[in-house]
Amino acid sequence: MFERFTEKARRTVFFARYEASQLGSPEITSEHLLLGLLRDDKAVLRHLQLNIEYETVRNDVVARVQPSALKLPLNVDLPLADDAKLVLKFAMEEADRLNMRHIGTEHLLLGMLQEADFSSAKVLARLGADFESLQARVAKMSDRFAAQESIARYSHAPVKRPSIVEIHGKKVIVDAIQITALLLKQLPFYWERRQWRPRDVVYEKNGKRFSFDISLAQDAERFLLVKGGWKRDQCSICTWELFDTDDISHGVGYTNGLAWVCQECYERFVAGDFFSSAYADIT
Repeated sequence: MFERFTEKARRTVFFARYEASQLGSPEITSEHLLLGLLRDDKAVLRHLQLNIEYETVRNDVVARVQPSALKLPLNVDLPLADDAKLVLKFAMEEADRLNMRHIGTEHLLLGMLQEADFSSAKVLARLGADFESLQARVAKMSDRFAAQESIARYSHAPVKRPSIVEIHGKKVIVDAIQITALLLKQLPFYWERRQWRPRDVVYEKNGKRFSFDISLAQDAERFLLVKGGWKRDQCSICTWELFDTDDISHGVGYTNGLAWVCQECYERFVAGDFFSSAYADIT
């Protein structure tokens, strides 16, 4: 799922980690994700007609949580709290519902509002945000926002030369994989090396949605179970394809039950400490 995050969505997670460390929190919560989004992406708030200011939300959080006087170093790993994990899950589901390939900050906002008990939802509700109206606005802006991203992607404006690392013989921008790798270290914690096999998948008969929740197939009027219908996955970090083959580079990977990672990316970026050291293969 994390390879689908837009750059702004990944930066939201990065800044959420910064906010949590500054407040002395031992974990990243949904309201830290909200602070991370407000710190970096004010444009999406204008698009969605949300009049919410970073300072207002941060003052609200500080007043309630009584932050520790001891700020945590930025090199200390902070786990995602349960509500933050669910925000990411719900954001993916909202993007899927809209048939969007990318998961953007607009989907993260919907994830933050989806459960009334989330700390982020309580803050947003106090500031006048409503899930159903926001969901309708996100649906309306999806086409326009996608077009704007496409224009930006093909812009010829000069940019700073990015750091590059080579994976499976291909050059990849370090910034594009760093936050994804950090997330995968935390969500969840146990990884298993496994032969990739086709998976059963459930499709909604009257829509385009699908799920790996096989229990949905009990509702035979709405859902169709396809045995072995999921034929391949992609590495969540570099998008290397994994499928049923005797070639172990494509046929074997690591999974945590939610995502798959190819062997090279797992060994270099998930199991190791690649990003905290100066490696010669980053150019």
